[in-house]
Amino acid sequence: MTLQASLTKKTFHFDFDARTSRGAMKERHSWFIKIWDEQNPEVFGIGEYGPLPGLSIDHQSDPEPSLNETVNKIKGQAAPSGADLQVIQDYLSTLYGKEFIHQNPATVFALETALLDLLQGGERAIFKNEFIEKKPIPINGLIWMGGLDFMLQQIEIKIRDGFRCIKLKVGGIDFEKECNVFKNIRRKYFRENITIRLDANGAFKPNDAFYK
Repeated sequence: MTLQASLTKKTFHFDFDARTSRGAMKERHSWFIKIWDEQNPEVFGIGEYGPLPGLSIDHQSDPEPSLNETVNKIKGQAAPSGADLQVIQDYLSTLYGKEFIHQNPATVFALETALLDLLQGGERAIFKNEFIEKKPIPINGLIWMGGLDFMLQQIEIKIRDGFRCIKLKVGGIDFEKECNVFKNIRRKYFRENITIRLDANGAFKPNDAFYK
């Protein structure tokens, strides 16, 4: 199998300001790497490159030149010997070098998922498991930062949809205000019914993270 590849950019627009510890996002850019066998282009794998500004170590203001260089390097290469993650990691390490692998996790993730998808038959199945077979798994419902009314509205929607664990983005607004939000949530939803998780994304400094 001889590989071919392409790169496509897509912009996603939020219906609201998606606030994280690094500020509000109105849109999100992702680049999709598509890989296929040049003899069978109808079967292909897709992987997403989508680092977050200020949060991902390999985020760039304009990643397309380096992504195009990465995509061009895989063109014409023989495919990995099997749909095994370790095999693919070794393959990419040999092709791009260990330094590239360590410094570009978002790019490596896109390449790994595209190759796993392709070698699994191009069915958007990264791994063959029970989830792919439509067996559900428990996950948390994500709550974006904002005012109390906005966050409570999101929580009510998630609970109505069946979630029993919610994850709140924190660290982007005043700390005391965030604590007040949690107090109001606990007044309405007891811990026996709803589990709360917090996602600070590195917003707290090491010297005050434990206190917070």
